[in-house]
Amino acid sequence: MNLIIKDSTSDSHGLKLYHYFDGKEWSEKWEVNEEASKMVMTNHFKKLEPIRNQVLAGQLSPLVYHLESQFFDISLLSSYTGISKRHIKKHLKPENFNQLDEEILKKYAAAFGISIEELLKI
Repeated sequence: MNLIIKDSTSDSHGLKLYHYFDGKEWSEKWEVNEEASKMVMTNHFKKLEPIRNQVLAGQLSPLVYHLESQFFDISLLSSYTGISKRHIKKHLKPENFNQLDEEILKKYAAAFGISIEELLKI
């Protein structure tokens, strides 16, 4: 028998505290507040659409789209890939991104957990 008591305790990150009773003892568990998560994701997708359009128009490289879609920033990507922040900033421009060799593309793809093919398209 699992009895779930919803507690109104929540934090600023959209987490909610639940109390569970399994028939023997009480336990606590933080879970994501789905309403807050939906709101964050809706706002995130609204922000992605203009970036996607700029990539398709050739104004930004696909790297910008993947950075935003994966909630990365340049510092985080640099730490995952070993590529300097200065070079990453250059790669945000389509003319520089289009000249990257396969080794650099592999590093970016691995950091995002996608294939090179997925990195090159949006």
